[in-house]
Amino acid sequence: MVQGSGNAAEQPGCIITPGDGQVYGAVRNWLLSVLPLSVQVVQGQQNRVAPPPAPFVAMTLVERTRLATNGWTYTATPRAVSEPARLGMRLGLFGPGAGACVQTIAALWRDPLAAAFFAGLPFQLTPLDAAPPTQSGFTDGEHQYEENWSVDLHMQVTFCLSIAQDFATTLSATALCADVVDPPEE
Repeated sequence: MVQGSGNAAEQPGCIITPGDGQVYGAVRNWLLSVLPLSVQVVQGQQNRVAPPPAPFVAMTLVERTRLATNGWTYTATPRAVSEPARLGMRLGLFGPGAGACVQTIAALWRDPLAAAFFAGLPFQLTPLDAAPPTQSGFTDGEHQYEENWSVDLHMQVTFCLSIAQDFATTLSATALCADVVDPPEE
């Protein structure tokens, strides 16, 4: 399965939140709030999709690291499992002004305003750190140099899995008469 294809992995009896699309959406909304209006933000690794005209940012999830042992709770029917994880998202910035944009992103990722931005989500996403931005050579289809920078953003996301469970909500008991001496003879 290709990441970002829109096809969800089949997990019978198990629902996970947030999904990758929710994480991409949250980070995309934050990027749009801090970057110039001319910059487009897209998800990387899309099949049969041409990149937008520069300047643009391509986001790709590149790391998932467990941070602690799972927690769990039981509800009326499912069991809820929570897993705190560190996610790494690589941002590729292309086009004029990519250097200034990557500096803005790296500087503001750990800012209290970024934490406040993500606090309103229906799931936990907290900025952790940003790796140093790096530049790489990039030439377009016309063999012209284009400015290209990348930075890895790290965040803590708590994934919640809802796992269907069988529970006994009622119990039927039938008393049977037995020929037993009480207390038993020894």
